[in-house]
Amino acid sequence: MVAANNTYINHILRLNKLDNVYKKKERYPEVEIKNIEKEEEGLDLIFLSSEPYPFKEEHAHALALHTQHAKIFLVDGEFFSWHGSRLVKAFDYFQQLREKL
Repeated sequence: MVAANNTYINHILRLNKLDNVYKKKERYPEVEIKNIEKEEEGLDLIFLSSEPYPFKEEHAHALALHTQHAKIFLVDGEFFSWHGSRLVKAFDYFQQLREKL
């Protein structure tokens, strides 16, 4: 499952000038991992979130078997998917993330 258009996550990506390759799909579509890079042109980065499912390094390694070019990052899901007072700390978080990219 991925975060596509009409989601808070997609909005946060746009605010941070990140282009979501799933922006033409709606909400949270399911995708086939084995076809991910072949089907999604321009896939440079993959973010695995700590929420709502706590992805770990082993998930990143498993996903890396299906992509040759995309960089995979474990990210703090609170900043991508929770609104409200957490956003106060989000500016620093996204600045640090962009430096890693």
